[in-house]
Amino acid sequence: MDNKKAMGAADKRHFFKTGFRGAPGTFELNDEQLKKLQQTLLEMLKDFIAVFEEEGIFYTLSGGSVLGAIRHQGFIPWDDDIDINMPRKDFEHLKRVFDEKLGDKYVLCGPEFGRGYGMSHVQIKKKGTTYKAFNELTMQDTGIFIDIFVLENTYDSAIKRKIHGYWCLVLGYILTCRKTAEDWSALEPYLSVNKVLKEAFEKKMKIGRLFKWQSLDKVAKRVIYWYSYCDLEESKLVCIPSGRKHYFGEMYRREDMCESRDAVFEGMKVKIPKGTETYMEILYGPNYMKIPPVEDREIHSAVELEF
Repeated sequence: MDNKKAMGAADKRHFFKTGFRGAPGTFELNDEQLKKLQQTLLEMLKDFIAVFEEEGIFYTLSGGSVLGAIRHQGFIPWDDDIDINMPRKDFEHLKRVFDEKLGDKYVLCGPEFGRGYGMSHVQIKKKGTTYKAFNELTMQDTGIFIDIFVLENTYDSAIKRKIHGYWCLVLGYILTCRKTAEDWSALEPYLSVNKVLKEAFEKKMKIGRLFKWQSLDKVAKRVIYWYSYCDLEESKLVCIPSGRKHYFGEMYRREDMCESRDAVFEGMKVKIPKGTETYMEILYGPNYMKIPPVEDREIHSAVELEF
């Protein structure tokens, strides 16, 4: 991706992160709420890492959590989430043991589990809590969550990789459109303050309505079937189709992402990818260690938060 395209993609992501600011019925987390949320997430992460280590499940921190670990030795100060990467085979292991090891306190949400989830990445949500933003308006499970992005196998053959990637992109986009159509009556009131944002979501809604003949859960299961289609555990590359830059934008060498090194996150020993520098540069550009100005930081608008 050249610099112009990278800047355009970054601007688009920033727009969707900040576009709900000031929407009626929303609020921005204050310092006290943010710190309490971060503490809750740390307690959740501690529980998860204990199970991962006990079960031999490979994981690393992901995305902004990796950046926080190497730049701040913990949370990016204004961040409200923790992200994890996990190879497909390890995620399948987690699915098998989840109810026994974590099911008393948490619920595992993902495209293959139904319940109107409708997103392509995975979340573990804490029971008895609520953190509702614009993706959670119609979900059954709305607890405080940690995101998991599954590292999928992909093909060494460029032709097979292109075909696989194309269908991942198409089906992933259809899922976001189908979810927008599903959520439209709940979502539309929050779009009144931003005409450009409303037009963007209306476009997705109209496309999504073309697929109303199929339930949101069935569309989501079809997406994850295709994301996980390649079973080559020894291929040179892996990708994260559910990641912020999608299939081709999040293509990595297997050894960079499926091997780890130690780091510290808020005083806790954690794992980050072996190829952290390459990973961060792909996601955030060559100046990823530079702290952005206030106006370029993500804004966290919430609808409901209960601890």
